[in-house]
Amino acid sequence: MDEMTAVRQLRADAPVPDRARLTPARQRLLDEIARPQRRRGGWKLAAVGAAAAVTAAALLSALPLRQENAASAMPTPRPHQWVHQKVRWDTWQCGTGASTYGFSEAGSFNLGPSSQPCVAKPAKPLYQNKWIRYDGGALATPDESSEDPDDVDVWNGRYQGGWEMLPPLSSDALMADLPDDPDAALTMIRRRSIPSRLVSTPRLTQAQRDFAEIVEVLSGSPVIAPEKARTIYRIITGLGGVTQPIEVTDGAGRAAIAIGIDGNFRDYSYERNGVQVLLDPETYAYQGVRYVAGIGYYVGGKASGGPFVARGTVIATATRVSTDIVDKAGRRR
Repeated sequence: MDEMTAVRQLRADAPVPDRARLTPARQRLLDEIARPQRRRGGWKLAAVGAAAAVTAAALLSALPLRQENAASAMPTPRPHQWVHQKVRWDTWQCGTGASTYGFSEAGSFNLGPSSQPCVAKPAKPLYQNKWIRYDGGALATPDESSEDPDDVDVWNGRYQGGWEMLPPLSSDALMADLPDDPDAALTMIRRRSIPSRLVSTPRLTQAQRDFAEIVEVLSGSPVIAPEKARTIYRIITGLGGVTQPIEVTDGAGRAAIAIGIDGNFRDYSYERNGVQVLLDPETYAYQGVRYVAGIGYYVGGKASGGPFVARGTVIATATRVSTDIVDKAGRRR
């Protein structure tokens, strides 16, 4: 099984959004992208164990731009340039699903039954590449029918609007405008970001909702000055229910701190697990997210015989291996 065959298996069972993100069952990732009326980024990996054969060696050849130097090394992109994201997913040998916000890794994540038994052991990593035009006017993914890794399928349209996520240009502008005061900065993010309208959102605490908006903007902004990253960290640490920052290693082997928000969780689909953002421990640059069980639960329910997931267990990590600005979709640095 090659990489894109594995990606073709990715689909999501969370709601496909209209403006309220409340319509039912989503299609597979690439099918969804191909249909302009269904634009929110969602996917499901039916059996990560089956994806264990994914070959990622070719993708590992390019070294990522160091996060602490990213803002200074990366010039301001032009509207029709492309933001290339390379993401590594690490999770269990289990049926899994993610409902992510647009082109972000952040959102919600769920373990569930699949054709293969769920095993609480690591699956081989899955790598994903995507290109987002800086002005939000187009999206590109690898062309799975081609043997050339530079070939891509490009979909034109305001996908970020349908996904209810700011395009990279707007995220960068918001980050650049953030005041130094954390309270004032949070007020600006609330005013200018696009809040989640998932079915479960009303059951979240205000801090959980604020955290989700912060991480959406942070993950969608390719050019963040170090002082703005520090402001974001100060906002997060001032939220109610913030977790104690812990030192971890991300999927690319880099040191990181993981921090999230304790809040409301329940034993139902995508409401069992929470998100922690991964930040550089010195510069607070964005490095990805990880999904952590917010409560104890059995995968598929106790009667299914699925493994028990204890509260605080890390069930998935999505590492942003690199973020680059390129002139053409399909190019990689």
